[in-house]
Amino acid sequence: MVKKNKQLKIKLLPNGEIHMETGGIKGKKCLDYVEMLKFLADVKIEKQEFTPEYYEMEESNLNQEKTYDILRDI
Repeated sequence: MVKKNKQLKIKLLPNGEIHMETGGIKGKKCLDYVEMLKFLADVKIEKQEFTPEYYEMEESNLNQEKTYDILRDI
């Protein structure tokens, strides 16, 4: 399995707008980076679009083992 590097692209436009795009971050984890930018730049989010990666399962969930307890009548 090839791990993709996490990327955060930030564009500062002449009109004062900030455009941010994440890459290599699956699932809702990307929203943590949005919150970080809101805090650091003291901005509010006016428009938000999601990439296909947003709808994929987070990597941390893929690597965790799952244990199931099964009770049976014997």
